[in-house]
Amino acid sequence: MRYLLPLLLLLAACSPFTVPETTSPPLPQSYLGASQQEAVKLPDRWWEVFADPELNRLQQQLLSGNLDLRQTLYRLEQLAALQRAGGAGLWPALTLNGSASRNSTPGITGNSISNSSQISLAAGYEIDLWNRLHNKTTAAELRRKAGQQEAQTLLLSLSAQLTEQYFLAAEQRAQLHLLQRQIERNRQLLEITTERYRAGLTTAGELYQIRKNLAQNESRIPPYRTGLIQAENSIALLLGQVPQAEMTRIQQLPQLASLLDSGLPASLLTRRPDIAAALLQLQAADQELAAALADRLPAVNLTATLGRSVTQLAGGDIEGSFWSLALGLTQPLFDGGRRKAESDRQQAIREEQLAAYRQTILKAVQEVENALSADQNSAVRVAWLKQQQHISEQDLALAQDNYRSGLTDSSVLLSSEISHLEIVSQNLSAQRQWLSSRITLARALGGSWMAEELEKQQQKLHNQ
Repeated sequence: MRYLLPLLLLLAACSPFTVPETTSPPLPQSYLGASQQEAVKLPDRWWEVFADPELNRLQQQLLSGNLDLRQTLYRLEQLAALQRAGGAGLWPALTLNGSASRNSTPGITGNSISNSSQISLAAGYEIDLWNRLHNKTTAAELRRKAGQQEAQTLLLSLSAQLTEQYFLAAEQRAQLHLLQRQIERNRQLLEITTERYRAGLTTAGELYQIRKNLAQNESRIPPYRTGLIQAENSIALLLGQVPQAEMTRIQQLPQLASLLDSGLPASLLTRRPDIAAALLQLQAADQELAAALADRLPAVNLTATLGRSVTQLAGGDIEGSFWSLALGLTQPLFDGGRRKAESDRQQAIREEQLAAYRQTILKAVQEVENALSADQNSAVRVAWLKQQQHISEQDLALAQDNYRSGLTDSSVLLSSEISHLEIVSQNLSAQRQWLSSRITLARALGGSWMAEELEKQQQKLHNQ
């Protein structure tokens, strides 16, 4: 016993498992799609670049009302509770025990009655020789931190979804406005052509063509109305509300700068919360593996009991204090391979998490590359469509002048109007697609605002 305690203290500093160093896959020096020209740098709260007060207001409502986020906050509370429960094993366990009894024992002179009572305080403590308990506690802490990073990933995703639906609603509303103006123009042309047909100045074919075009444009209204309603319903769901009329009022799509500063690939390691979460999960798996290996080694437990007992007998009372102190050593010898199987399982989990971590990094780089390509090509497409729209406007103006002068019939004017309507509609869709690409790029680049916002939401939850 004299040399046992120093030996145990020495062994307590040892561990059967050394956590290997985690290396990230090699990252490129720059993105393939990165521009060499001066580019615009997004603010941390990237949606503020659109300078839209209504969008900013909806983002605040999202952070306070989204129910997916609320569920995630409560899952973080569960992880925090698991961490506290795991850390309890590092402390001694104290138990207060008490008992009282009354006994009747038959004897020569009759039954003998005795009363006894006892109260004691028992303590138990496992000496963490191989850091098994410490590793489990550390693993629980790392999983809680990983949960926080996953919550930040959700925040980033929700902000992107809201912005996407917001501009989708704007495009559907703009498309409706464009169609309604064209339908009004078709009706005016129909009235003029009908009068000319009655006067014998035009043919029935021209009249039928105008009616056909009017019916086609009116048939395009319902899909855009459906798209607008679905976009606004999606916004209501993101805000944690039931669908309401006119969730948004935006009428026009914002203009974008043609270039965006994407930074360096290495910055993703600090700006992408999903990468941070994957690394924390890997580190937690390392700790769980170390704990599983340590579970196959000897365990040392200290137990102590201190109490007082009273026994009342016919011949007198027996009263006094008692105590005990014990040191126990347990070495697993045979368990049917359970502990070995558990350490093998934890080893496989560790390798799985390592592959997931590397995959997350590669996927992040791929997402940025894809988003950069989509963003730049969307900008080129919008530029070409603007040129086409400008030419179409000139062609339409010429067709209108010729029609008013009687140089052409309504079919030529109608053809120019149909062509112009299609180009303007395509331009609206292309602008919205460019916005979608920009949102995807902002999401792929990550950020740091989510950590501050998550802390605020957790504080609000605790104050409820």
